[in-house]
Amino acid sequence: MEHKKLSLEYDKNLINKILDDINMRYIILFQYVIRNDLFEDLKNEKLLESYERILILDDIFKANVINFMGENQNFIEVAIDLGLFKNIRSLREFEQKDDDFILKMGEETITIEKNTIMIPIDLLFLMITKKFKFLTRRNFNLALTRLKGVRCETTSTIHSLVFEIGQSDLTLSEALYYILDQYGNVYQAIKMEITIERFYQRFEEIAKKIEELIEIFDSALNSKSVVKIINQAIEQNNDIIKTLKEEKVKLSDKFKSKGNIKDAQIYKEWNSKLMQLLHFRFQIQKIDKKLLEIKNYYSGKNSKYGYLEFIEKVSFNEDNIVDEIQNSLLDLREQLIDINKKLSEFTKKEIKLLNLDYERYIITTSDDE
Repeated sequence: MEHKKLSLEYDKNLINKILDDINMRYIILFQYVIRNDLFEDLKNEKLLESYERILILDDIFKANVINFMGENQNFIEVAIDLGLFKNIRSLREFEQKDDDFILKMGEETITIEKNTIMIPIDLLFLMITKKFKFLTRRNFNLALTRLKGVRCETTSTIHSLVFEIGQSDLTLSEALYYILDQYGNVYQAIKMEITIERFYQRFEEIAKKIEELIEIFDSALNSKSVVKIINQAIEQNNDIIKTLKEEKVKLSDKFKSKGNIKDAQIYKEWNSKLMQLLHFRFQIQKIDKKLLEIKNYYSGKNSKYGYLEFIEKVSFNEDNIVDEIQNSLLDLREQLIDINKKLSEFTKKEIKLLNLDYERYIITTSDDE
């Protein structure tokens, strides 16, 4: 029998390849979560009726949502988490609002027609980028185009993993939905990714601040080749500036200290600040490697598991994968907090003034010689 319909038997490798692409992955997974976790796979008629009642309201008060949903409180939590309500950022914020607070859903929102969930393309993009800010609209559009027709790896069949309805709505392939459903809790896997991504965003903010402060001392200190030399010096407990000179790295005159300059208080302060920042960066880069190892559980060239297997392992905590990831993140979080606490004592203004004072000192000392 010719293979035409998407199936696990023929297409597991293809699905894993698609899910390994971070631009396509979330287009699929968020649609799955909308169907499975928000609308309970369209099996709860009372929930669907309540949602329809909400949609026809001119003004959606908080009290309406609570009363209509009744026992379906999970809908509220998932809807807020996904960003279905435009003016609520968290369940905690929702709980703090008065009952007459008006919830905004936007002109285009998710609708259900003839047992088909129709998701506006723009809304889906906003839902994804609320969690994964790196996704650009261009990459989203390109990924969406590809998902509408993916060539089968075993036959000449073209598989549509998502379907566009009209000019602005999407729905997930029925076959793909049920394949994903076999692997466990997709939403939990996404949440694990979101936790890692939020941590990484905070990490990047701190790493960027360190780079910007080092830049004030000398832009050459941020070049890849020089960073490598500096890190090797730190690992071998060697004098960093001396090592840079030995490697003939071109640096500004501030680094060509002569005579009694090293004994001056201004030099000691300048050198101390610089060394701290270089060591912070060294520590940050070690954290970066650890984060990459965590991401390799489910993504990248060196991924340990295909994404389908990752969903399964996270769902059932196989090989203690959830505990391992959480414990690793907790350990890295403590390291990041420690670095950030020390870094909070540094400001751009302070470092700029310190460098100016030190440069001025070098000039006046040279004049006196």
